[in-house]
Amino acid sequence: MDQHVLVVSCVEYYSDLKAIPSDKVFAAFERAGFLTMILDSQKLFPEMGIDFYIGMVDGLTHLESDSDVGENTHHEERSALAGEVVAMLMKKHKLDALEGCKMYYHSKAAVEVSNERTNFYKKSAQEIFDLIEAE
Repeated sequence: MDQHVLVVSCVEYYSDLKAIPSDKVFAAFERAGFLTMILDSQKLFPEMGIDFYIGMVDGLTHLESDSDVGENTHHEERSALAGEVVAMLMKKHKLDALEGCKMYYHSKAAVEVSNERTNFYKKSAQEIFDLIEAE
């Protein structure tokens, strides 16, 4: 699994599990050093699936939900969209996986994608990429 796909998948899946907008999950993971831990763990355990990483993170933190349970139910769609956008950002700006994820999750567009009420998760990767480039 590509590193940016791993990070995005962990963020979006955890967002769904804890009913927390994914931009806030990314910020919490970033502050706690979980992003580096996830990427380093992938080097040690390349055969492990997403559940391994989520279990590892869940065992280390107790993020409290600040959104209604059931509000964030489209993590798979958001993961696919964010993964594509991050790949586009990485290619255009010659970023590594972590830098690409940071550029995405620190954007205003990612905040909108995280808020499922906006339906931004239904937009194309190109539309989200263009919004980020315009910021």
